[in-house]
Amino acid sequence: MNKSLTSILHTIRRVFYGSLYTKLASILVLIILTMGFVYGFITFTATHNYWQESTQKFNRDLAANLVGERDLVVDGKINTQALKQTFHDFMTVNPNIEIYLLDMQGKILSYSAEPGQVKRDYVSLQPINAFFKGDLVPGDDPRSLTVKKAFSVTYIPTPETPDGYLYVVLRGQEFDQVNQLVQNRYLIGYSLVSVGISLVIGLLLGLFLFYTITRRIRTLSTEMQNFTQSGFSSVPDVKAIASENYDEIGQLAHSFDVMAEHTIMQLKKLEEQDKLRRELVANVSHDLRTPLASMLGYLETLMLKGETESAQQRQEYLQIVSRHGKRLDRLINDLFELAKFDAREIEPVLEVFSFSEFAYDVAQKFSHKAEQSGIKLVLKCPQEALLVNADIAMMERVMDNLLSNAFNYTRTGDKIMLRVEKSSNDEIHICVEDSGSGIDAEDLSRIFERFYQAENKHRKGQHAGLGLAIVKRIIDLHASQIRVSSQPEKGSCFYFNLSLEN
Repeated sequence: MNKSLTSILHTIRRVFYGSLYTKLASILVLIILTMGFVYGFITFTATHNYWQESTQKFNRDLAANLVGERDLVVDGKINTQALKQTFHDFMTVNPNIEIYLLDMQGKILSYSAEPGQVKRDYVSLQPINAFFKGDLVPGDDPRSLTVKKAFSVTYIPTPETPDGYLYVVLRGQEFDQVNQLVQNRYLIGYSLVSVGISLVIGLLLGLFLFYTITRRIRTLSTEMQNFTQSGFSSVPDVKAIASENYDEIGQLAHSFDVMAEHTIMQLKKLEEQDKLRRELVANVSHDLRTPLASMLGYLETLMLKGETESAQQRQEYLQIVSRHGKRLDRLINDLFELAKFDAREIEPVLEVFSFSEFAYDVAQKFSHKAEQSGIKLVLKCPQEALLVNADIAMMERVMDNLLSNAFNYTRTGDKIMLRVEKSSNDEIHICVEDSGSGIDAEDLSRIFERFYQAENKHRKGQHAGLGLAIVKRIIDLHASQIRVSSQPEKGSCFYFNLSLEN
């Protein structure tokens, strides 16, 4: 039984509070019902007070007129016989009013009502005194201990020598009974019908408006659910919601659209990073294992056959081990350096220096290698001091990597040119150009990726493909961009710009 009741309550809660539209509709119904109740109460109270006040104003002098017209006062005294006849006449002819004779303390001495109907012995004098001052307020109804009614009152026999009051209750008990029937028919019946129709129309209009408003929220909720179920990969279609009306819902849709695009982009970057991580592990394993295996192989050979090998052979083995050790050291240093660049642990130490003198020093450093390789190294640089604000150590690493890369893709008789020139927009243009084998078009977009090595039959030298990735990180730190242009068998050109120091 308890489980069934709990299930029913859960179902009711889910139906009535399961959606925003249901909640809004429930709140609207509650508001409209409350407004209808308040409106009905105010209308009933205002109508009752209106009739009380209008009746009292219209019949203000009724008591005084009765005294004069009915000869209730003769020779300065109350005409008891005329008073009784007046009571009788109004009970029979005009039961709309009730007449009471009060003494000066408000005690009821006589009345026109049926015997046993009067429940009060006294009538409060406060409303009577207010009446004589011109303030119209309801007075006590002798037939009720709680009800207040409109009345008319006058002194008797005369205002100058009063012995009491003639107290006339307007709209007496019989009138209230008839009025109640009419009120039930018109005020309650017709008014409730009109109010009910108005409330129903307002409710239907409100429900329609709420449905229109929540429709966009439901659409947005559906798109968010689809976005979640798709694994945050499909782009949600919420631009129509945002452009339809740029209110709070439109702003929410726009924010969700931006968030979804950012999430998709971040997930793609994570996927790319994960792919690069796997490639990094594979490439590092290969590049570390190859020289390490060679070193171990030659060292084991020396250990096993060192005494039987000639001194020249041992020296050759040691040179090979040294060469692979240097290669391994260079690879590890490049990996650490690139990792620091990626983690943004390295910031450039800027200083002003002459790039012209710097370019001459770099060319001089590679001139010996060019002579040994049979490659012509040409420096084209103006004589004037081209001052730049950069990290000179990082710039040296950039030029070393670019020139080393050029030597790897050139052959004997080719030419490498280091060109520095002043551009028209207060920048200098640095270019490392070679006439070597060039780079295929499909490799150009990935040439600055770590461990990426363009396949080329003329490539010489063993390198891990980290040099150009380091170059790109350094140029990025100097707020510039490294670019490349190349044609197969015609050579390549790597170039970037630096701002001149004014």
